[in-house]
Amino acid sequence: MEKEIRLTARPLKWFLLLAPFLCGGFFEWTSCLFSVFLTGYLLYCRRKRGGLRICRSPALFLAAVLAFFYGVSCFWAVDRGMALFGFCKFLPLPLFVLALLQTEEEEREGLLDTVPVSGGVMTVLSVGLRLVFPVLWDRFYVGDRLAGFFQYPNTYALFLLAGIVLLAGRGKWDRFRYLNLAVLAVGTLLSGSRTVFFLFGIVIIVFCFVLKGKLRWVLCLGLAALVGATALYAAISGKIPAVGRYLTASFGSSTFLGRILYFKDALPVIARTPFGLGYMGYFYTQGSFQTGVYSVLNVHNELLQLFLDVGWIPAVTAAAFLIRSFFRQKGWPGRLLLAVTAAHCMFDFDLQFVCIWFILLLVMDTGRGPALVFRNKLSVRIGGGLLIGFCLWLGTASYLYRSGRPEAAVKVYPGCTGAWITLLAQTEYVTEMEEIADEILSRNQSVSLAHSAKARAAYARGDFGAMIAYKEKAVSLARYELAEYLDYFHMLYVGFQMYLAGGDAESAAVCRERLLGIPGLLEEALERTDELDALAWKIRDKPELTLPAEYQEILDSLR
Repeated sequence: MEKEIRLTARPLKWFLLLAPFLCGGFFEWTSCLFSVFLTGYLLYCRRKRGGLRICRSPALFLAAVLAFFYGVSCFWAVDRGMALFGFCKFLPLPLFVLALLQTEEEEREGLLDTVPVSGGVMTVLSVGLRLVFPVLWDRFYVGDRLAGFFQYPNTYALFLLAGIVLLAGRGKWDRFRYLNLAVLAVGTLLSGSRTVFFLFGIVIIVFCFVLKGKLRWVLCLGLAALVGATALYAAISGKIPAVGRYLTASFGSSTFLGRILYFKDALPVIARTPFGLGYMGYFYTQGSFQTGVYSVLNVHNELLQLFLDVGWIPAVTAAAFLIRSFFRQKGWPGRLLLAVTAAHCMFDFDLQFVCIWFILLLVMDTGRGPALVFRNKLSVRIGGGLLIGFCLWLGTASYLYRSGRPEAAVKVYPGCTGAWITLLAQTEYVTEMEEIADEILSRNQSVSLAHSAKARAAYARGDFGAMIAYKEKAVSLARYELAEYLDYFHMLYVGFQMYLAGGDAESAAVCRERLLGIPGLLEEALERTDELDALAWKIRDKPELTLPAEYQEILDSLR
């Protein structure tokens, strides 16, 4: 039996080695592939053992709570179609823990050894392929910052830092381990992640206290020398722009203040929505409550993101279980890994990369004590087959959308709002524009572009009453888009002239009144911007809500 268990653990090791190379599990289609593999692995275990083992597991409980609430949020989400993608994205979490429960505890701990190996191979491949094939620059770099296969430098750097912590705290040292550590350190520095650079320094300090003997000095002095030499080279030569970012790190930087602005704007929304907005709900609604110029998919704080996506219960549960896990760790590597990851997650969206969740779940208490063996063969087969089919369906839609084929994506899954928005932006025909807008608004009332399209269709029909209603809704969802105000202005002014020429003074007066009210809408947006400490004026992108001179002249002539 023991030999069989060891054999069945091997696929999980390969899975954890290779999964980070699929964009770290950021996209929905990658999560669907993870779920297909894990479901297949569970079916394999069921066939080999005659049942699936389930035992008391805090990690399984947390993973199940997250997946469950992402699933049920479909009933109240801002976008019901995209909410289903959220369920698929985080479905691998409970499946992963169930897969872990089919292995022995010592084998689960050994799975963490895949993190530094995967990070090292990824770094070498990213740099090597970039040098051999320069055309791949955009695939592995964001600007001049190394991003690896994650395609996002900050989370890639966190993944490498996790590997450094695990290398230092686990196993015996040999030449390969030292080489792996050096590669991870260089990759971390080339990522240009200032937050991870700061955490890297803290990790080195911790090493000075927790490591013993010669290893302490080799690692601490070696890593410190590497960091210092790289920073000095960047300062003297002006090269390696990614590393040069470390010299500009400050609490007054636009990046840091921008994150604080996101947090400030999100807190009232969290207070009003105890069950969250659903997956992608924050992205679609941020235009209605933001007090500065930004457009971000995530709030850059994973605790707040959980509150925004699925509400208070899952967010508090996740925080409580991770804190509990921190204090129940047997050694310093697990505590340090949890602390570093949690700290970085407070200023970035690392947990949108499912592979980072895998690391956290491995460090948590995945399960111990008496196991319940679920032996119902038919139920497992039917459930596994349905789950694989479901994931392949939504995964295909997600892949088609992400690969630039929105028309095919909506044919596979009509609830893919992102694909509909892409189609709406591409169409030039008013009739088709209105049909797509109706499709979007049937599931999501917070898409400014859809309301603007409806306004354009009403304008083409000469229905200025409907145009005004739709356009003002569009403006309310995109308060900092001057183009929306100018488009509204243009349609109102045309309507004013048409009604005036046709002798309809009452309708002309309505258009005139709305035209004269546009400066008030702009002023209202600027007043919102000045709330609290005016963070919006301290970041790089500042509000530009001044009417051009020719528009102002028209208003002056109407007064």
